[in-house]
Amino acid sequence: MEEELISKKELLELKGISYGTLYRWKRKQLIPDEWFIKRSVPSGQETFFPRDLILERVDSILNSKEETSLDDLAKVLYGSPVEMNITLNELVERKMISDAARSAAEPFITGPTDYYGALTVFSIGREIDSGDISLDDAGTMIRSMAAAEDREMLRQGVTRLYRKQGVTFCAIISDASKVSMDVSSKLVLEISMPRAAAAFKAKLLPNKGEEEDE
Repeated sequence: MEEELISKKELLELKGISYGTLYRWKRKQLIPDEWFIKRSVPSGQETFFPRDLILERVDSILNSKEETSLDDLAKVLYGSPVEMNITLNELVERKMISDAARSAAEPFITGPTDYYGALTVFSIGREIDSGDISLDDAGTMIRSMAAAEDREMLRQGVTRLYRKQGVTFCAIISDASKVSMDVSSKLVLEISMPRAAAAFKAKLLPNKGEEEDE
């Protein structure tokens, strides 16, 4: 599935931010360099962004910047894994995962979990909610990710779901370009875990609107 993009011009108009603000956030590492995608257009070159990721990130920054400095925001988004001990029910209450994601994860995560476990359910939950995978497929992925010995791979690697002769299996890899599967294995889904981690951390930022509603 090809990633949907949004142009820089459309982004600035949609969110009411200036060119200078956008590039200040880039300098502060609030927006990753790799999200700035150059594409040829009839008039020359234009900058585009992964639509869902950039819209989510801009909303998080705008909602948090009055309570948190840009430097502190950058530390949250790009620092080490956040220390946490959280249950699936708490993730649902914080609107970080859906009820469907909780149902898929409950057989494999039975109590409070750490950052990596929460990231696992969050990343797979996004795919469930988008309709890209079934609950059974989600369970296959969560089971494999929850059992992964190299926890950092859950933050820095690529997670893939394959199907072969009706059987699904999950692979967690460091470099997708070096993986070669036999032709009978169909790639069903691929998740960039750094991007999922960025979206997950954005959800951890204080949200001014939510605090005012409480």
